[in-house]
Amino acid sequence: MKTGTGAHLKIKRMGDKVLGVELEGNPQKPEPDHFRVVLPFGDVDITRCTDNTYWVHVRIDTDKDGMHVPGDPTGKLIDGRVDVRGKHAGETDAGDFKNPDAYHVAVRLGPNN
Repeated sequence: MKTGTGAHLKIKRMGDKVLGVELEGNPQKPEPDHFRVVLPFGDVDITRCTDNTYWVHVRIDTDKDGMHVPGDPTGKLIDGRVDVRGKHAGETDAGDFKNPDAYHVAVRLGPNN
């Protein structure tokens, strides 16, 4: 059995056509500070903070960020939304991030064609 930070993390089925990893936030089972999923044109990064909260970062590769490798695909932000109980998604905006009834955030990414 592997030991060390994150050794207990396993990819598992979480429904039809869904794979995932459960980050527990349990100090008795240390997790990495960052958990990253790499896309063809960017990545999604979950960062654990010292107060046991998490930041979720979505980053796309562009030819203007200084990190892009020439010839690799670039991406773009296509759409996004904040879901709030009692509001249609079309009625919300970025100001709703702090709405106590907000429960979901979605960002759509795509390749730069």
